[in-house]
Amino acid sequence: MKGGSLVVYLTSLLILIFSCTSSVAAEEVDWGTIEAKTIKVFYPGQSSWQFMKGKDHGTGGPPVKTMKKSCAACHVGKTGEYDINADQIISGELKKVKTKKPLEPQPLSGMPGFKDVEFQTAYDAENIYMRFQWQGSGASVADPSLAQDDKADRISVQIADKIKSFRDYGCFVTCHDDQEDMPKNRGEDVKLYGYYTRSKGEIKPQEKLDGYYSKGQFIDLWIASFEGTEVKTDDEYILQDRIDDDQNDLSATGSFEGGQYTVVITRKLSTGDAADIELLDGKAFSIGVAIHDNKNTGRKHYTSFPVSIGLSTAADISAQKL
Repeated sequence: MKGGSLVVYLTSLLILIFSCTSSVAAEEVDWGTIEAKTIKVFYPGQSSWQFMKGKDHGTGGPPVKTMKKSCAACHVGKTGEYDINADQIISGELKKVKTKKPLEPQPLSGMPGFKDVEFQTAYDAENIYMRFQWQGSGASVADPSLAQDDKADRISVQIADKIKSFRDYGCFVTCHDDQEDMPKNRGEDVKLYGYYTRSKGEIKPQEKLDGYYSKGQFIDLWIASFEGTEVKTDDEYILQDRIDDDQNDLSATGSFEGGQYTVVITRKLSTGDAADIELLDGKAFSIGVAIHDNKNTGRKHYTSFPVSIGLSTAADISAQKL
C-alpha cells in the first residue's frame, strides 16, 4: 500500500473506531427497545435510621441493628408483593410498635401510600441514561413559583457502589431522628448524612471523613426538578452532610402529560470529578429513588428500597449497552 493510500486508510479506520465508540444524545435513545422495570416507591413517614434499628420497628429492629437482613429480605415477597402498610403510614393511622406514636404525625390526606416508577436505563462508551416515569399531580408544572419554596415536583436518585449498608438499606442510611421535621430535631438545620460519619452523636474527625471521601465511600445525589415545563438538575453528594458544592455534571429532559411525569437523566460514566461516583463497565452500583409531589417538601416524599444496576454484569436491573 502506497504512503498516500495508507494515510487515507488509517484516517478512515480511526473515524470508524470513533463512530463505533462515541456516545449518542439522550433524545436519540430508542426507549421503545429498552426493557422497562418497575421500581415501587412508598411513603415511609418518620422511618429514620434510628427507627429502623430500634424497638419501634418491632421484629424488624434486631436484623437491621446487626445488619443481618436487608429491607427487602423482610418486606418484599418472592413474587414482588410488599409487606408495608404505606397507605396507613401516609394517613397517620399506623403506630410505632413501642411508643405507639404515629409514623406520620402530619398525615397527607388523599395521597396513596405507594407509587410505581417505570424505570429504563442504557449506557454507551461515554454516558449513562436513566428514564423514569410515574403518576403525580403536576403541581409545580402548573405553578412554577412552588420551586422557590422547595416544593417542586422532583425525582432524586441516591447512588453508591462502595457502601454495603446502602446496598441493603438504601436511602434510610442517610435519614436520622435529628434532622428537620424529625422527632429529635431541636430547630436546627440538619440535612441528610451517612450514619457512619457520626460517633456518639458527634461528627467524626476530618481526617476520617477525608478517608471516606478519597475511597469513594459517599453517596452521589442526582436531582431533577420541574419548574414549570423546565427540568432543572442538581448534582450533590452526601457524606457528613448533604453537600452541594459539587460541579453539576447532569443533564435532564422531562415532561408532564396525562398525569404522568417523564424524566431522562444523562451523566458521563466518568466525569473526572472526585465528588461523583464513577460508573464502570462490568461493575454494578445501587440506587435509591425518592419522589416529591403535590407541594410536599423535606422528608415528605416517597422512597424505594435499594436497587442494583449492572453495566454488563449481574444485578437487579441490567442497563442496556448501546
